[in-house]
Amino acid sequence: MISVKQKIKVGILDDHHIVIQGVLSSLANNNSISVVSAATAKEYIEPELHLLDVILLDINLNDVDGVDLCKKYKSEFPNLKIICLTSFLQVSFIKAMLRNGADGYLFKNVATDELIEAIETTYKGKRYLGKEVNELLIKDGMETNKNRRSFIPKLTRREKEILALIIDEMTNQQIAEKLFISLSTVETHRMNLSAKLGAKNTAGMVRIAIKFGLA
Repeated sequence: MISVKQKIKVGILDDHHIVIQGVLSSLANNNSISVVSAATAKEYIEPELHLLDVILLDINLNDVDGVDLCKKYKSEFPNLKIICLTSFLQVSFIKAMLRNGADGYLFKNVATDELIEAIETTYKGKRYLGKEVNELLIKDGMETNKNRRSFIPKLTRREKEILALIIDEMTNQQIAEKLFISLSTVETHRMNLSAKLGAKNTAGMVRIAIKFGLA
């Protein structure tokens, strides 16, 4: 537990007063956390950012986009820990916030104990994602992998050999000589590879092969 002299200094930026009041109430009796700034507009909280250890930041703000603000604050205050506290459930928003430097992501229905845990965890330099957030990311990852696997083309052993040699920048003639097959056979395999991979040229073939782990 963090001592009283080392209280985590927290700020809240949300465009709803009722949310701010709810967070203040949740943290009021905690001995390790002190809310030193709370505002509905960024101009009121920015002068105090240098005082904060952690900020609870919403995505949907009246005067600015929370995703852009996250990136800005991280650039200006690298040591500031940012926890997104929002009602946005979409995975795209979760990924956008994490990509732009967020240290945590919670939904506004979070329990007090978990909110405190998130603040203390990010303060110590670790990422914290709420249970529901993790479940959404895992589900999204599973769907992405499923779709990716279903799209991966099935290549024959010979096609894989030829694809590897194409990636090594060998010409059709060089491939034919190396594999002891005719030039026309190489050209046929190459056309089949282009069709299976949906590639228009060699560069596209290489890019798609790398993307799906065929190279």
